[in-house]
Amino acid sequence: MNICHFHNLKATMLQYCFLFSCLCLVPMEATAATVINAGVGGNRSSQLLKRLDRDVLARKPTTVVLMVGTNDRLNLGGFIDIKSYRKNVESLIDQIEAAGAKVLLVTPPTCVPELLFNRHDRKKYDDQPPIERMREVRSVLLEVAQQKNVNLLDFHEYLIQHKIADDQKTSMLRNPANSGVKDGVHLIPAGYELLAKLVAKKLQAGEFDMTTVVCFGDSLTKGSEKANYPAYLQTILNREQ
Repeated sequence: MNICHFHNLKATMLQYCFLFSCLCLVPMEATAATVINAGVGGNRSSQLLKRLDRDVLARKPTTVVLMVGTNDRLNLGGFIDIKSYRKNVESLIDQIEAAGAKVLLVTPPTCVPELLFNRHDRKKYDDQPPIERMREVRSVLLEVAQQKNVNLLDFHEYLIQHKIADDQKTSMLRNPANSGVKDGVHLIPAGYELLAKLVAKKLQAGEFDMTTVVCFGDSLTKGSEKANYPAYLQTILNREQ
């Protein structure tokens, strides 16, 4: 090999190395996150178990955001005792993880009793006040998350600590001051958006695979066509890719 040919070959190799290094600097196209709303109004943990295969596992999720407990403990349509509730949640987690998905548990918000009693007979809560019922749900979920080593978003405590779960206009819970509705349980649109932001932050910090995220729960997950946290979450995750 003569010297000129050697130098030409060397120059060509350097050019290829330069081009390759440039390609390495080009960011790969991020995979878009798909968020599925699998919330059904009025559902209890027992009903989530019955539709788990059809509404969640059949979608081949990589991540499941699970929030349930409000109807179990507050809805007069049929209370579920706290021990059965815990057993149901544990079963949901076990089956979801066995299918290969990662779980993010979310503690349901507290409530405003006086507004709840506009729709439910207060005498039915004589054995345990509504706020204590939801506090107990939170405690169970904290214990289950620790024992099963799953990530948890303490939405219940966040709302209380930030003083946005009352009957004031600044509350994230629907009430006469912020929506003209005597509710005290469900979220206003700003509440759904807040929940979505907190869920997104938790998913990103926990290194979840967000290819297919199924949000599983009751009406707090389902929301409405105009406002629901899974829809906000879809926008946030894909905006931040």
